[in-house]
Amino acid sequence: NHCLWIYRRWEKSSAAGAGPILGDWGSGYGIAAQALTAVIRDHDGRGPHTTLTRSILQALNLSSPDELIGWTYADPSWARIAALVPVVVCCAEAGDEVATNILLDAVQALASSVKAVVQRLGLSGEDGQSSFPLVLVGGVLEPNKRWNIGKEVMNCISNEFPGVRLIWPKVEPAIGAALLAWNFL
Repeated sequence: NHCLWIYRRWEKSSAAGAGPILGDWGSGYGIAAQALTAVIRDHDGRGPHTTLTRSILQALNLSSPDELIGWTYADPSWARIAALVPVVVCCAEAGDEVATNILLDAVQALASSVKAVVQRLGLSGEDGQSSFPLVLVGGVLEPNKRWNIGKEVMNCISNEFPGVRLIWPKVEPAIGAALLAWNFL
């Protein structure tokens, strides 16, 4: 049936997105988790100094990195941790090298995931020049952010696949899925 075909096509076209343990690098959770790790490394002397320490502690109303450990493990939910992404972006914009590197790593991870799917499905054709649509969805990728991760990901992808056409969704992904299902009925 058609639903099974869509699922199998999705199954063959996914890359990353397996959660924080198995590889959701580039997600809001992944970015914020790296930032929290950087704060702890700064605090215990294993990593470089970063303004993330002061900024994250201030955002969470904590007084020391030691309190950050308790905060993190009290409720390690994805959304709660991912909510720290704007702090990472602000620190990167202010010139913090650690924060900037975290965001650059996220861009590379996301671009790598997209490239894997494009190649697996042959979307760019045999010569790599064919046109195909790409829909970027997710809080980290939303346009009009100061440090535009979505734009940076798109730049990486378009270097390798010049035929890529960026499409920003007009509705939430769940609404789009419901509309597709309605059309198929």
